[in-house]
Amino acid sequence: MKIYCFSARTRTKIDEKELARLLNRVAQGTPTQDLVVALYLLPGAHQNRGTAYCQAWMTPANFLARRGKWTFTQKWSPPPDLPSRFKLIRMRLDPNNRLFPRTETDTYGWTFQYATFSDHLATLFAHELHHFRRYHLGLHPREGEHRANAWALRCVQTLGFRVTVRRLPRKRKPSFIRSLSVKRIAVFDPFGTFRNLQAGARLIVTHDPKRRYLGQTVTVLRPIRRNAKRIVVQTTDGKTWRWPMAWLRIAEGG
Repeated sequence: MKIYCFSARTRTKIDEKELARLLNRVAQGTPTQDLVVALYLLPGAHQNRGTAYCQAWMTPANFLARRGKWTFTQKWSPPPDLPSRFKLIRMRLDPNNRLFPRTETDTYGWTFQYATFSDHLATLFAHELHHFRRYHLGLHPREGEHRANAWALRCVQTLGFRVTVRRLPRKRKPSFIRSLSVKRIAVFDPFGTFRNLQAGARLIVTHDPKRRYLGQTVTVLRPIRRNAKRIVVQTTDGKTWRWPMAWLRIAEGG
C-alpha cells in the first residue's frame, strides 16, 4: 500500500509517518499491494469525505480529479512514483485538534462520535477499505454502505480506537405496501424493464445534463435493488456512476 499525504497550512502538527502507521494498522490482514491512499488534510470540517475507486483500474493520468468535489486535488502534482495501475482511496479530513471530541452524522443515518482525529481517520479509512475488499478482493459480497459502516466500527473498536455510534431507526414501510403482490407492484413500476438486467448488460444514455455521455453505451455493473431509481453503470472512460434509469434505455441486444 502506498500512502501519500497532502496538506495545507494548519496549526495542527502533522506527523505523516504516524498517520501511515495508523493506516497500515487498520489495513493489517488485508492484501493491499494494489492500493494507493491519497490523504488530504485541509481545513473545512464540513467537507470531510472519502471515496474508494476500486472497480476499474486507476492510472497516474487520472490520479487527479478533473471534476466534482475532488477537483481541489489539482493543487498538487501527482506523485512521481505512482504504480502504472492501482486502486485508489481518497480521503479529505480537517485535522484541527480543537474540533475533537467530534460528532458527525453521515447520509445513511449513522451518528459517529470520535474522541480524537486519529479515531476519525481510522474509521473513515476502514469504511473505504471495506469497499476495496468488496470490489477488488471479492470479500463482503453484496454488502453496501450500512454493512461497510458496521464492519468499520468493529474493526476500529477491536484495535482500541475510541469511536461510538448511534444509528437512527429506519422507517418501516406501511403494511399495505408490504401486502401488495409482486405482480401488482410491477404494474406501477416505470422501470420494470430494468429489473432483470444482469451485470454486463448494455444501456444507452438518453439524457446527460452536461452532455458528456449523451448517446454513449454504458455497461451495467450489478443488478438493481427493488424500488431503485438509479442503476450502477460504467462509462467507456472507466468511471462508475449511479445513473437515473429515467435517463437510459436498453441497447438493442442488451
